[in-house]
Amino acid sequence: MLRRGIIFLLLATLLASSALCNASEDVTIITASQDVYISMGENRVSVYNQTEMLLCAVDVTDGNETEMISYPGAPVVQFNISSLNITDNDVAVLVLKAASMQKQKDPIMVALMSIGSDWDESSDYTTFLVNILPAWNIIKKSDATAMSSNTDGDSIFAFDVSQKLRDARAEGDKISFLLEAISNSSAEIAFLPRETGQGPCLVIMPYPVSTPDLAMQPDSVQPINSSLQTDQTTVLSENMNQTEQQTDMPIALPTIPAGGAIPVAGRFLSNQSLE
Repeated sequence: MLRRGIIFLLLATLLASSALCNASEDVTIITASQDVYISMGENRVSVYNQTEMLLCAVDVTDGNETEMISYPGAPVVQFNISSLNITDNDVAVLVLKAASMQKQKDPIMVALMSIGSDWDESSDYTTFLVNILPAWNIIKKSDATAMSSNTDGDSIFAFDVSQKLRDARAEGDKISFLLEAISNSSAEIAFLPRETGQGPCLVIMPYPVSTPDLAMQPDSVQPINSSLQTDQTTVLSENMNQTEQQTDMPIALPTIPAGGAIPVAGRFLSNQSLE
């Protein structure tokens, strides 16, 4: 019986490992193919590529009773999605990791918007301005439905881009995003670029499906536990029946001296233990 239980436990471990492997096979990860950050001041625009960080910053200053806002850093990220097959049931998330964050008393929000993809890291600022135009139109219209945002404040930033990715895949094989810091005071976030090996990436997977009736126990373990319990119950019932039958029969039990033992049914019975 003990051997059978060990075998069942080993089988449960194998089934659980197989389920985890299948789940990982369903997850698609696409790393960024291009990433830069753009500095947008009042009178100039600069492009920074192959840097140690992707700066996402907003500069808020007061001057002559007016508030002046500039963006010293706005990351622009591109992904190659030519081999991606995405369905309506899939979930897509863009994740970035912040190496550092500086802000004042006001909270900081990072907004994400889709832009054109006719650029690479060697493009000049005029090319970027043309591709960023859709994002500027979104900002001017204050169209929140076209933006994704993150306000958690931890080092991992995640954005739902499921519909954006489906729309981009239907039109071509690339997708690009612009990130912008939003705050009532100056703030900046330094994201890790792709050159670090921890740069921006897309994570795509089918939406998880669960069984409500088995929500409290893993699917692979539940049938095995039930089998073990059934076997144990059957053996216990058989032992009880045998005990009842033996009780109905008159048996002359010999007297066992103190510390002594006699053989009974292949086992030793003593007055110290009735195992």
